[in-house]
Amino acid sequence: MVLRLQEDVTYGPVFSRRLGRSLGINLLPDDYKLCSFDCVYCQYGRTTVKTLSPEKDRFRDRGWVLRAVEIALLIYGDAIDTITFSGNGEPTLHPDFPTIVPGVRDLRDRLCPNVKLTIFSNSTTVHLPHVRDTLSLFDAPIMKLDAGNPETLALVNRPDPAVKLEQIVAGLKEVPSLIIQSVLIQGKVTNIEGQAYDAWMDRLSEIEPTGVQIYSTDRPVADPGVERVPPSTLERIAEEAKRRTGIPVTPYWS
Repeated sequence: MVLRLQEDVTYGPVFSRRLGRSLGINLLPDDYKLCSFDCVYCQYGRTTVKTLSPEKDRFRDRGWVLRAVEIALLIYGDAIDTITFSGNGEPTLHPDFPTIVPGVRDLRDRLCPNVKLTIFSNSTTVHLPHVRDTLSLFDAPIMKLDAGNPETLALVNRPDPAVKLEQIVAGLKEVPSLIIQSVLIQGKVTNIEGQAYDAWMDRLSEIEPTGVQIYSTDRPVADPGVERVPPSTLERIAEEAKRRTGIPVTPYWS
C-alpha cells in the first residue's frame, strides 16, 4: 500500500534523513494527488490529476495557508529545523505560490528565525520567471532531476505532455543555491546504467548545482516493477559522480 495523502496544510513535524526535524507544508488538495509528474516510484501512488495548468479553484487561498502555518509555527517553532514545501504533488502549481512563500518566510523570520525554508520541487515549472524568482527566497531549493534525456524522463517520471526537459535544465541553471535531488531506481525501468546514466551525469555537469542528493525507494511505490538501489551502489554512484562532475554528491538511505 502506498502512503496516505496529507490531509491538511501543515503536517508533522517529521524526521527527515536529509533535513532533520521538518514541518511540512502542503499547498495541494487533500483528496487527490495533483502533479505534473506521475513518477513510477512515488510514495503517494499514481497521479490523479496530471497537469501543468490546474484549475485555480481547487486550492486553499493564501490567507488560509498562512493562518495554518502561523498556528503550526507557534506550536512547533522551537522544535523544528526546517519548514518544507512538499505535500500531495508539485507545490509550485498553486496559483498563489509566489505570494504564499514570502508570507511564510515573514512568519519564519518573526517566529523562528533560525529555521531553514526548504522546498522539494519536481522542477517542471522552473522555466517560469515568477516561479524562479520565488525559489530564490528559499534557503534550500531542492529540485528534482532523475533523467538526463527525454526517453528516461518519459519512463521514470511520466510527465504531462507539456513538460520539456530542455526547459527544466535551462531553468535549473538560473536557480541560486541550487540542490539537485535524484531518485535512482532499477528494475524494468532504470536510470543507473547505460545511456540514461551517462545522460544524467552530463546534465549535472551542465547545470552545476551546489550539491546533489541521491537516494532510492525506501517506501511503497506506484509501480510494482520498481526495485530499490542498495546503499553500496548509491555510495559507488556518488563517488563516481563527484569524480566526473566535480560536484559534491551525497547518498542517503534509511
